[in-house]
Amino acid sequence: MNATDQEAVDTQNVPRPALPKVIEAYTGYAPPFDVARLVERMIATVPPKYLNGLSEVVLTNFSNLSRKTRRTTTKSRGRKVKIARAAGRYHPAWKNQPAWIEIFVDNTIRSWERRWWLKLRILRESLIGDVLFHEIGHHIHFAIRPEYREREDVADVWKARLSRNWSRRAYPLLRAISRVFKFFARSLFDSLIRRSIEKELVKGLISRAEFDERTKKASHE
Repeated sequence: MNATDQEAVDTQNVPRPALPKVIEAYTGYAPPFDVARLVERMIATVPPKYLNGLSEVVLTNFSNLSRKTRRTTTKSRGRKVKIARAAGRYHPAWKNQPAWIEIFVDNTIRSWERRWWLKLRILRESLIGDVLFHEIGHHIHFAIRPEYREREDVADVWKARLSRNWSRRAYPLLRAISRVFKFFARSLFDSLIRRSIEKELVKGLISRAEFDERTKKASHE
C-alpha cells in the first residue's frame, strides 16, 4: 500500500471532529430505503481530515428544484451537461458559507427503482456510494488537496479509494475470502477482476481515471 492510499484509509487513532450533517429535504418523494442512515455510515468511514470544512450532505429529489434550476446546465470534462442528468452536486464554500453536498436520490436510483435488484444491500450501497464518494472527492480536490488535472478524474480516483475503504469495513468477511482465493489462484483472480472493471469502462459506467485506479490497486492487494 502506497503512502497516498494509506492516508485515504487509515482512520485509527485520529480524533474525529463532528461529521457533516445528513439532511433529508424531499418534496413529493419518498426513497424506497433508508438512504440517510446509509449515507451516515459511509461518511463515518471517511478519514476526518478529508471532511474538514464540509458541513452538510443534503438528500433531496430532482423535482424539488425550481423549474429554472432544473433547466440549467453545468460543466463536466469541458462539456455542458444538463443538470437534469446529475445525481449529485458539490457546492464549495462561498461568502462565509461552508461547503456542502447535494444528492438527488431519485436520479441516483431511477433506473433501478422498479427492479427487485434494488432490494440487494450491495447494489443500494454501490449506487449511493458512487455519488457520495465522488462528491466528497470534489471536496478533497477543491478544499483539501488540489491537483492540476481534470477535476472529474480527480473525483473519480478519490471515489475509488473511499469506496474501497468502505468495502473493507462493511464486508470484512468477503475481503478475507477474496484474499484466500487470490492466494491460491492469483492470476485467475486478477484476470476476473480486470475483466469486470473493463466491462464497466466499455459501457461508459466509469472513467479511464477510475479504471486505472481500481486495476492498479486490485493488482497490488
